[in-house]
Amino acid sequence: MPLYELGVILDPEASPEQESGALERVEKIIADAGGEVVNKDARGRRKLAYPIRKRTMGVYHFWRFNADGTVQEPLGFELRTNDVVLRSLVLNLDREMRTQRKLDRVQQAKAAKKAARRATVADAEEES
Repeated sequence: MPLYELGVILDPEASPEQESGALERVEKIIADAGGEVVNKDARGRRKLAYPIRKRTMGVYHFWRFNADGTVQEPLGFELRTNDVVLRSLVLNLDREMRTQRKLDRVQQAKAAKKAARRATVADAEEES
């Protein structure tokens, strides 16, 4: 099962019961899809970079979870339709890490090629 990261910004004016209810529904969707929450990180109330629905503050939550791809659709629906959720983002970390490793290999190849060119130029200068 791939590793996902969920970032959610909740309405700061929502009651604690509404906030916990929204998070419990999200956790239930993940569990129903056969997934498990690996890590929960509540960052608390913070200022938003720009107003969302006339709110300048938000309550941030970041979760990492393992689940099948079937969780995407019901999870996205819940996050879009829940009034407590201001913004959300779900990332497939396996895909992101694969992309980052590929970029790292390309950068290392370029660096090696550049170092080889410098070495040949240095050798040519020593011979002259």
